[in-house]
Amino acid sequence: MAIKSIQMDRRDSTWYRKQLKQVGFLSASYLSVNGFDVASLKRLAKQGQLDAVRLAIGSSTRWYYRERQAENAHLRGLA
Repeated sequence: MAIKSIQMDRRDSTWYRKQLKQVGFLSASYLSVNGFDVASLKRLAKQGQLDAVRLAIGSSTRWYYRERQAENAHLRGLA
């Protein structure tokens, strides 16, 4: 999957973020607070080694990464 880009308006964003959480994606801000290097996660996603969703809501962009893959990258010292 690598990076999937989605563009939407604010009305649908809450529902879609809940869906992402249910299927195993965590927000970049949550991962950052918990000690993950978000820049490294983005680099891994661009290389195709990590699944990510780029959610554009108006002018705001939020990144979500697959939880299990992000944790594995963190344990290996890649993120």
